[in-house]
Amino acid sequence: MNAADFSVNDYVVYKGVGVCRIEAVENKTFDDVKFEDYFKLVPLGSGSSSYFIPVGAAGMRLRKPMTEEEVNEAIDNSAGGEISLDPNTKERRNAIESILKEGDCTRIISLIKTIYHHTQSCRSSGRKVLVSDENALRMAENMIYPEFSFVLGIDENEVAGYIGKRLENVV
Repeated sequence: MNAADFSVNDYVVYKGVGVCRIEAVENKTFDDVKFEDYFKLVPLGSGSSSYFIPVGAAGMRLRKPMTEEEVNEAIDNSAGGEISLDPNTKERRNAIESILKEGDCTRIISLIKTIYHHTQSCRSSGRKVLVSDENALRMAENMIYPEFSFVLGIDENEVAGYIGKRLENVV
């Protein structure tokens, strides 16, 4: 993708932030020397936050949101896959970080399912749930739920239920 693929009022996904609307193109300087055009991004649900991305770098930092078909395909493709959680917490953390950094929605859904089932198993057997697992679960959910919510036109707190119902129909 390149800057020509984006225009004012488009919705985009800005990695680490989520779904944003391109509010404007502004000619700005942040070093009082070089002026250049920036996309002004406003995250959904954010009243006053905004981000400025150089138009020339937009293709590397922004992407179009998934389509409903792509969301459903990612969910369907995660149907049988859970991720093996290494009992060694350092190895486990590295594996989780790798999956999150990769950003593949199908693998992130599989990771969410795995951690969710693991934490449920721990709780039901009276074992302690690792804080790092709870944090990883939140991070994974925060990476995909806002975009899925936007694409599917449902509230963010309905995304887990949507995924669960869709997986019931796939298996």
